[in-house]
Amino acid sequence: MIKQLDNYLLGRSVRKYRAEAQIIQHHSLSLGGVPDGSLANSFQNLRGRTDREAMQVGFAIIVEMADRTLGKRPYEVQIMGALAMADGRIAEMATGEGKTLTAALPLAWNGLQTRAHAMTVNDFLARRDAQQLDPLFEALGLTVGYLQDNFGRESRQIAYQCSIVYGTPSQFVFDYLRDHIVHRHAQLMQQGRNFLLVDEADSIFIDEARTPMVLSGDGALDPSLWTDLYAFVSSLTHEDMREDKRTQLEKILVDNHGYESHLIVDRTKSSAFFSESGITVAEDYLLDKGVIATRDEIWQPSRSHIWRALNACAKAAHLFVRDRDYIIADDKAIIVDQETGRLSHGKRWNDGLHQAVEAKESLSIKPESEELGRIALSNYVSLYSSVGGMTGTAMTEAKEIHDLYGLTTVPIPTHRPRIRVDHPDIVFMTQEGKWRKIVEDVKTIHATGQPILIGTGSISDSEQLSARFESLGIDHQVLNAKQDEHEAMIVAQAGRLGAITIATNMAGRGTDIILGGNPELMVEEEADEESIARVEEACRNERQAVMEAGGLFVMGCERGDSRRIDLQLSGRAGRQGDPGASRFYIALDDPLLKNYGGDALKRFFLALGLGEHDGVEHSMINSSIAKAQAKKQAIHMTSRKEGLKQDSVIDKPRHVFFQLRDELLAEDPATIFDFASNKVEQAVERMLCIYLNSGKGFPETWNKAGLRDKLVGWGLSGDWFDGMYADFENDHYKIQGLKDQLVNWIQFDLRARSSQLQDKRDAMIHSSLLHAIDTQWKAMLEEADHIRAGIHLRAYAQEKPDLSFQKEVFRLFKALYFDIPVVMIDYVYACVSHRESQLDQVEDTAAA
Repeated sequence: MIKQLDNYLLGRSVRKYRAEAQIIQHHSLSLGGVPDGSLANSFQNLRGRTDREAMQVGFAIIVEMADRTLGKRPYEVQIMGALAMADGRIAEMATGEGKTLTAALPLAWNGLQTRAHAMTVNDFLARRDAQQLDPLFEALGLTVGYLQDNFGRESRQIAYQCSIVYGTPSQFVFDYLRDHIVHRHAQLMQQGRNFLLVDEADSIFIDEARTPMVLSGDGALDPSLWTDLYAFVSSLTHEDMREDKRTQLEKILVDNHGYESHLIVDRTKSSAFFSESGITVAEDYLLDKGVIATRDEIWQPSRSHIWRALNACAKAAHLFVRDRDYIIADDKAIIVDQETGRLSHGKRWNDGLHQAVEAKESLSIKPESEELGRIALSNYVSLYSSVGGMTGTAMTEAKEIHDLYGLTTVPIPTHRPRIRVDHPDIVFMTQEGKWRKIVEDVKTIHATGQPILIGTGSISDSEQLSARFESLGIDHQVLNAKQDEHEAMIVAQAGRLGAITIATNMAGRGTDIILGGNPELMVEEEADEESIARVEEACRNERQAVMEAGGLFVMGCERGDSRRIDLQLSGRAGRQGDPGASRFYIALDDPLLKNYGGDALKRFFLALGLGEHDGVEHSMINSSIAKAQAKKQAIHMTSRKEGLKQDSVIDKPRHVFFQLRDELLAEDPATIFDFASNKVEQAVERMLCIYLNSGKGFPETWNKAGLRDKLVGWGLSGDWFDGMYADFENDHYKIQGLKDQLVNWIQFDLRARSSQLQDKRDAMIHSSLLHAIDTQWKAMLEEADHIRAGIHLRAYAQEKPDLSFQKEVFRLFKALYFDIPVVMIDYVYACVSHRESQLDQVEDTAAA
């Protein structure tokens, strides 16, 4: 019943957007005789208007301007998608429906009102889309910029000043985190967060959301130790975790798995851990190396990074594979995104995993990073006033997107009916049988001239298939993460007559495969109009030949971890009503089926008397694949929700720390000393609470010596404090009197001694205060990480780990937050003391 209601509401939304799109098209056609300048002025006059009628007029102007500047007039379905995104929804639009042009409408409208950010999957698409739409935005009186991985701070500041900014999730998120470690207001980059449009929303919202984004600096573990730790771990015995069908109660009552190896590898959850015997061997090794002095030391919170390093080495040794999970280039291990197949330049695995991989591959090992800031993508997205998005495959993940981001998904109809033929899957017992059938079918289809796109699950698979084709003399192109720079050119020409293209999951998302070839990418930059016309005519003729041959044929070499990934691949064929076909080839020892249900299918094959090279089509197989994908996605979904849940616990403290820092950063330099002086009262109140229990209880239990040492550490006189404390005792321990005396004394001392900083005083005090907040925030992240690492053990004490984590983090936050004024005065006095020591050295040199 609920599903029927949802479908009814979605259908009503689609009908509403269609009617509104027709009104906008009608308005745009009436603008044909209006000069460009008048249209631009009319558009600018809509600034500040947020009513629906004004948006419809604005969209009509954008539609007309797109026709004039780009030679492309948005279709009705494109306007429908634009309206859905402007309303803060996800528009599901099929591959080839023109999502780049669709995005221009809500971006231009929101760029007019405030500023708009467009988030896409990689730097290439960010640069391409910004440059393609620049003529349109410029004609409307708007500016557009884009972010790239190699941009410095000044280039980023210039980009963020534009009306519309394109970039990747990591660019936007890390710039947000970097803005909260700068020490001058002029160094800030982002100019507010108003409207966010997410291209390839499923990839960004789902695939990018598995782990929080972490801004890091250099950590403390000696890089040379990684080589030794990896060599030790790789020498240990290991075995795969066996399926455990016991109930949770049985596991608690009888925790005996019978593992004899040192390491247990759980491939279904991509984890590896030490057995009891492995822990003993590890402790012996660390004692022999002198890394720890006693066995108990490895379990201390201060040494938790060593245990994390051992676990990271275990995962690197047995779960992470070169040319599947990462590639090696320029003495670096570059991560390959498992959902898209793209290289994740600049990203590094955390918890020491990247260092472990570098040790495994004998690369230069960069120090383990220290966390400077972190935020989950969903919590960053929530900072925007309005969020919309688009993708070709969102309905399969609509519920999770709604749960994580609060966004609804609207299916937008295609411009033309889809006529692609999706053939049934063929399943083989072994990968060798699968590869043979693929090669055989490629030779048969290629003989007809029909272009073929072959999707592989990993870089190594694409290279293995390419080697088979080369041995047979089959001409082909390879598109995987190693050729990322030429991605657009390879994919754009995958629809040419007789073309064979091998691609990883990336399959050039964001770049259309046009049957007959893309003339824009085939024309040289300096070509004249006659040459361009010849190329376009040749592409039109070739397109007709390709369509007669059956259009693009997509072959999937395995089923992905989710149906969404499969739909992305098959959706490359049959764009905008073109003919096309798809088929998936599967082996029982493919990663998905090997870990989820492959044994049952193998018994089914043997019962039928099938050989290793025999293929079969059966509904039971499709059901097993669907169940395997559901199990895998359930694990990923749990991981994403768990990561979001834990980051959300940090989210409120993050808002408090960042707001405090923003207020301090915006403070007028001329009044910064008064700001610091006002913090003295809060600092004294906090110290009296810590050392004297705010005057409560028995004086014998107070830490008078600790308070004295603290003040002496600031350079204040211990004798003066002794006199004040004597007055405090004689006044029957009235805490307010002591507080007033201490505040007046510290404020006077600070003003007198800080005058030695001369004209640099305000700037140095400002920087010291910011350092204090940063120190407390880093301590918050580090301690929260320690709590997170061991919180699962609370379950053995009959506590709920999630609830315990919230309580521990809140207790930590209160302590660190209330300590901020004290730490601020610590840093200011440290700055003053440093200057005093410099002056003393000058005097000593002069006397000598």
